Amino acid sequence: MMVIGYRKKMHFLFACVFSAAAAVNAAYVQEDFRGTSAPGWVIQSNSAGSPGLTADTGEDPDGDGWLRLTNDQDANQGAFAYYDTAIPTNKGLMFTFDFVTWGSGGTLADGLALAIFRADVDPDPQSYGGSLAYAPQYSSPGLNGAVAGFGFDEFGNFSNPSEGRTGGPGQTQDSVAIRGSQGEDRFTGYEYQTGTGSLADFSTDEVSSRDDAVIHTVKITIPTDKVISVEWKPEGEDWSYLIRDYECGLECPDHIKFGYAASTGALKAYHEIRNLSVTEVPEPASISIMALGGLAFLRKRKYK
Repeated sequence: MMVIGYRKKMHFLFACVFSAAAAVNAAYVQEDFRGTSAPGWVIQSNSAGSPGLTADTGEDPDGDGWLRLTNDQDANQGAFAYYDTAIPTNKGLMFTFDFVTWGSGGTLADGLALAIFRADVDPDPQSYGGSLAYAPQYSSPGLNGAVAGFGFDEFGNFSNPSEGRTGGPGQTQDSVAIRGSQGEDRFTGYEYQTGTGSLADFSTDEVSSRDDAVIHTVKITIPTDKVISVEWKPEGEDWSYLIRDYECGLECPDHIKFGYAASTGALKAYHEIRNLSVTEVPEPASISIMALGGLAFLRKRKYK
């Protein structure tokens, strides 16, 4: 299925009521992308590039593949792969996955994003480039039904308040940033929430093989108390926090869907994902939740 499309806004996750109830850490999605198929996934693309499973195309052996979203040969690629089954939000969400960004060029672009969106809409991705198919870009709308977007951005424009994006410190290469939910339409909202500065060993340029690239394991925790953390573990190193206990005053639909987007421009790179796990948040962070109903909003908290 090939599609292109995107839109704007900014609304996000979970209103909660604490309870002492403990829960089993339920797994919602387990997909390693190592094989020749990924049941339940939809891959959409613009005309450039050919996203898919590298084990299916024969570029990697069956059992050792990746979900490849873009390559380092074609300019102006855009791809979006999403899991087409609704996931409940009432016990929080924890996303764990590996990503690698690499290429033979000296400067890589643009980046990839984990995008969370309402379960009752067609995401309709359109705004590739620096908006990473999440925020709007010029005349292209942002992701339909967007709830939250986590950008892993080697070129840095996901943090840049330009091209139709709202908020951010400016271009920040090799960074991680969070943008919020769609607003009243797909050209409003999607505001910059928080992010990092430039990070070391984010992407690996001037290599001809993934074997020479740095693989990162990422953990994104969205508990019911509305405090988000993003951790990562570069290959061979220890875990560290990139964003810790960020309070966003977020609320959320009862159910969401999610996907991965990646894009290139004149500069390009391989953007690849594998070893994905989506679970409820384990104790003690996970608590019983009372959903308020309807779409909630992730908006930037203002402090006096």
